[in-house]
Amino acid sequence: MDLTYEILNNLSKIYGDTFYLLDTKMFLNNYKEMIGAFRNYYNNTHIAYSYKTNYIPKLCKLINSNGGYAEIVSEIELWLALRIGVKPSDIYYNGPYKKEQYTEKLMLLGGQVNIDSFYEIEIISRIAAKNLDKNFTVGVRCNIDIGQERISRFGFDVASGDLKKAVNKLNRIDNIKVSGLHCHLPFRSLDSFRQRMKAIKRIINDFGDYQWDYISLGGGYIGKIKSEFAKTFPFVPPSFEEYAKAVAGGFTELFKGKMVPPKLILEPGSALVADTMQLITKVIDIKCIKNQYFAIISGSNYNMNPSTKGMNRPIQVFAGRNITKEYNNLVMTGYTCIEDDYLYKDYTGCLGKGDYVVFQNVGSYSVVMKPPFILPDIPIVDISDINHIELVKKGQTPDAVFKDYLV
Repeated sequence: MDLTYEILNNLSKIYGDTFYLLDTKMFLNNYKEMIGAFRNYYNNTHIAYSYKTNYIPKLCKLINSNGGYAEIVSEIELWLALRIGVKPSDIYYNGPYKKEQYTEKLMLLGGQVNIDSFYEIEIISRIAAKNLDKNFTVGVRCNIDIGQERISRFGFDVASGDLKKAVNKLNRIDNIKVSGLHCHLPFRSLDSFRQRMKAIKRIINDFGDYQWDYISLGGGYIGKIKSEFAKTFPFVPPSFEEYAKAVAGGFTELFKGKMVPPKLILEPGSALVADTMQLITKVIDIKCIKNQYFAIISGSNYNMNPSTKGMNRPIQVFAGRNITKEYNNLVMTGYTCIEDDYLYKDYTGCLGKGDYVVFQNVGSYSVVMKPPFILPDIPIVDISDINHIELVKKGQTPDAVFKDYLV
């Protein structure tokens, strides 16, 4: 949908000064484009969508109904995946903290659990001992060094031998078989994926003829971003095709001639959802303090990804009929009482009270990380069908915020 001031103003009358716009068709197109690019190089590729990145149920349902899997890291995400009808065998449970009851629940249902630490082997051992009539498969997360400055805190260290130790310990349990290898690092450059493919190759070679049913390369992929936004990255953002050639092409080469090559599991979140959401905000006032202009905006940095403060996302300004003025280096500030709640710095252009400022590329880690801090959560509206605008999530009420408190 091409936005106009009139469209935003009409939506604002229904949903308030601040709300999200979601494009589910764009999300589905991203999924199809990414899986298509990888399958061109390695047909046995599957996407397990990262629920933690944005667990709007409508998005998760789209992945499930189009043959995708669910990547979860908590019991609430497990609840959601099962609630919307994801087959347990299509659920991959990652993360450093897994409660025993939910680990057991998913294992009994036939789901995939990727072990992160030695304490989880103790949990797996107890579950196996209680269910001697059943055979289970699990995965292990590897901790690799690709030259990064900071040591990753996740998985079993390959260099020290902990990965092999964990695999051997698990395989010594009579009804447990390690069938999956999981790898994830929070780096998005193409070179970082080339380096982790080299690390995976070393692990595969080190394990000799060991049969892996699946190997997960985790997430970290960048999706589609506008050219101006791309310039803020320290590297050239890769396309799906470039990622696919490096990763899926590497798998084809690595497992060439194998009778039963493993599944390649991708766990993207941002790559699929980041560009599918926009944050709509309204200019409440503009003031000047010591020659610095500040625009008070109805939204907050906490409505976006609060862990990426200081990043100027692409914006569009939709001016009404109010008086506007040309500004240089104006700062757009949020509604909270946090001093550095800045949504956009160094804005140059026209702006006026009552204008709408639309922040793009806010689908990643926004909805899931926003607490009801000062103001409740805001509505989410699907505008992918211009003839049928759909409310996906209601705005949160005070009753909803405080209903679980005991008074």
